[in-house]
Amino acid sequence: MNLWQSAVCAVFACVLAGAPVQAASADRVRFLEGTAAAPLSPEELAEEVKGYLPAGTIDVGTVLTGPPVIDSAGDKADVAHMREVNAHASAARWQRAMLDDVSVYDRFTEQLGFRPDRKRFPRFVRLLNRVAEDALAVGGEAKKRYPRPRPFQRFALTRVCGQAKVPKPDASPSGGTSFPSGHAVVSWAVALVMMEASPQGAQAIVLRAVDFGESRVVCGLHFPSDIDAGHLVATAVIDKLFALPEFRRDFQCAKTELQSVRAGMRAEDLPACQ
Repeated sequence: MNLWQSAVCAVFACVLAGAPVQAASADRVRFLEGTAAAPLSPEELAEEVKGYLPAGTIDVGTVLTGPPVIDSAGDKADVAHMREVNAHASAARWQRAMLDDVSVYDRFTEQLGFRPDRKRFPRFVRLLNRVAEDALAVGGEAKKRYPRPRPFQRFALTRVCGQAKVPKPDASPSGGTSFPSGHAVVSWAVALVMMEASPQGAQAIVLRAVDFGESRVVCGLHFPSDIDAGHLVATAVIDKLFALPEFRRDFQCAKTELQSVRAGMRAEDLPACQ
């Protein structure tokens, strides 16, 4: 496994490619729940999460047309933007991008007005985890369909998030997992749910989600069109979810939990979802 494969594996690919189930589940939880996952027990980290959507519910070919052809006008614009922000991002912007690289929900704490903590908001976080499962599954299918090389496979960059030593470009890059961005898929999907559940923070949440996606470009891990594609996939997933009675019920329960706990109640004292 070369360096760029290791970087991808650290977050998504090993989970999808046959890593031990418990280890994969724990890595997924830590990535999604971030700092709030630290006090979770091994059993909680290993909990199996099932999405709402059956496999094949979304045909990614109807959502995406694929990445720009290499050296096309669209690709050249992608490359120019990626090179600019990767090379010239300020120290503060680079730090934010590195933090966005390693977790999701806790990166929206300021915008939500609370940390999405499974201990305090169990229904809400478990809802987000099921949404993330669906989003990542569809995003994974899109990656398989459109195997685009990542920026650092094509170009010599000065820095790449998560890599102490920047990977060398491939001699003849012909495939990869750049399109769409998995981080953009999952962050946009959960942000859409967060906005519906906490509408008073909707504007701040969507701006943070846009910034989160741009972090992937700053990191040298994706091109701008990878982020746009991730947002399209996420939107398609959320549209399907809100059409499901089971999801709408769980969403309403999670929204009620948020309102009740923030008003001073404890989640464990709330009535069971109906």
